[in-house]
Amino acid sequence: MDAAPPILENETPLGYNERAVSLGGYETMLKELLDMLRAKSPLRDMLNEFTQMIEKTEWMFDASIKVLLHSRPTQEVEKEIYSKDKEVNEHQRSIRRKIIRHLTFQPRADVPACLVLMSVVKDAERVGDYCKNLFELATMFDIPLDRGRYKTPLKDLAEQVENLFSKTRKAFQWSDEEMAHSIIAKSEAINDQCDMLIRQLITDNLPTKKAVAYTLLARYIKRVASHLNNIATSVVTSVDNLDFSDESKDPHEQE
Repeated sequence: MDAAPPILENETPLGYNERAVSLGGYETMLKELLDMLRAKSPLRDMLNEFTQMIEKTEWMFDASIKVLLHSRPTQEVEKEIYSKDKEVNEHQRSIRRKIIRHLTFQPRADVPACLVLMSVVKDAERVGDYCKNLFELATMFDIPLDRGRYKTPLKDLAEQVENLFSKTRKAFQWSDEEMAHSIIAKSEAINDQCDMLIRQLITDNLPTKKAVAYTLLARYIKRVASHLNNIATSVVTSVDNLDFSDESKDPHEQE
């Protein structure tokens, strides 16, 4: 896993547009807001903490998939899975506390940037929850997910999602719109593949236990991809459209 580059003190905004990020600036793009995050010390600290959330959930996802595929023993990662999940939750609470404290002293100037952070940290926390669900799936079902005809498509989907983590972190941290669009396209393709696989499982003549385990696995992989999609989408959308990126895709998947 790539280490996140630190946000340096001497980094400056790429082009902060004060009018665009005012309280009335509903067409604000995240690129300008992230320039603010990188430039201002309190916001920069929050951004660094958010990148830690992505790094930790990436580890959780990788470890959980390896346990599911029987390439890593459960007891080797169980303690750290739950430890990192708690750390991710604490990061979310910490960022929220810092936002409230920051806005107490800066009641107007940084509201849009703080709204963006509030939104994406929620997505990162949900990614952690689903990674924990993936691990618990391995402990709940004594199903050999390391073999059978569904091994290859499920493993391929997991690998595709794992490749999105570092890209999502970098796209958000450096407001890389081209990379964000690439992540969005890839995550939507993953979601379509998950839906297709679930439809196949519904019509397949599998034992109930296997069908449930495989369906949950596909569902959790899809939700991880969707939340990474939300984070990437925030790079290329306006503040008022945050959290709505996948509503039109699947209204039954909203949380």
